[in-house]
Amino acid sequence: MRNIIIACATLTLLALAPIPQDAPKLAVGATAPSIDGLEFVQGEAVTNPKVRVVEFWATWCGPCKVSIPHINELYQAQHANGLEVIGVSDETRAKVEPFVRKQGSQMSYTVALDPEKKINSAYMQAAGQIGIPCAFVIGQNNKIVYIGHPMDPEFARAVKLSLTGRYDPVLSKKAAPILDAARNAINAKNFKDGYRRFDEVIALDPTVFSDVSIEKYRVMLNDEKNTVGAKNYAKELTTAFAAAGDATALHDLALTLSSDPRVSIYDNDLALVAAEAMLKSASSGDPSANSTIASVFYARGEFAKAVEAQKKAMRLASPSAKSSYKPTLDAYELAVKRGTKVAVPAVTSAPSATGEKPTTVPVTVPVGTP
Repeated sequence: MRNIIIACATLTLLALAPIPQDAPKLAVGATAPSIDGLEFVQGEAVTNPKVRVVEFWATWCGPCKVSIPHINELYQAQHANGLEVIGVSDETRAKVEPFVRKQGSQMSYTVALDPEKKINSAYMQAAGQIGIPCAFVIGQNNKIVYIGHPMDPEFARAVKLSLTGRYDPVLSKKAAPILDAARNAINAKNFKDGYRRFDEVIALDPTVFSDVSIEKYRVMLNDEKNTVGAKNYAKELTTAFAAAGDATALHDLALTLSSDPRVSIYDNDLALVAAEAMLKSASSGDPSANSTIASVFYARGEFAKAVEAQKKAMRLASPSAKSSYKPTLDAYELAVKRGTKVAVPAVTSAPSATGEKPTTVPVTVPVGTP
């Protein structure tokens, strides 16, 4: 069950200001309220980000601390692609500033104070949210596409797909119970039923649910141990994604086939086909496409080609994004020098966000002081 709230401070709940009965409830699909009035401890607001995450947290909140590395990983993977994350606390600067400083690179996104609780009122209270951490994902046209726990897999999925204008909260809600049934069937080794339900979701919109297609591939390969069927299905996906000109899906497939740690057997030849198709679909001027094919070259042991492609990605990247490509380039160049693979930072891309169940249940605590 998602967003389970542990009510461990009843008095805190009673202290919350009531939401006026005539106030409109903030919900998915609504226009995001302004963030004017925030006081920034780290970073500053970005003008017109592709996707903005406004996440409410506190230094005393245990679940918030657990969420920070997850949010930071997502931010690091996607800020070059237009993601902004603002962590909002209503605590004092004296509380928040040393906490953020201590986190260092593990909390690299923007952090702000809400001293008068105006932003909390506009977001949390208006949405009827009483627990933190709580994240609001704001996509295209300044519309809210997700409200909930940042550790819920749907949060990462909403962020990732919103960056390319592919997230549909209505379809995602419709698909959720079908996907739950599919995964339950897979856990019971009823693969036929699981695949049928996966296909039902994919049929809702193959573009929106391309990640579910890739999840189905992983299940075939890892759970069913059907290597021949999985390979044939991956070929079908490559052809279908290329025909649709779906660069995002091709990117995800290429990295799944070549470097996803959840995959038991890699197929670097097919990964290259997918990466080349992505490059063609996205155009040679896309830095992410060049970085993706660089990653595949590296997986294949073609280190010099990886360096060349990553350099091109860095040249094409916007000035503010260039630094995110540099650590990977440095690793590729070191591999060339040593003649063997070395530790490589993640490719500048979104982490997998298929909506698969987490290993732990997201927990919130009531808003307010502990």
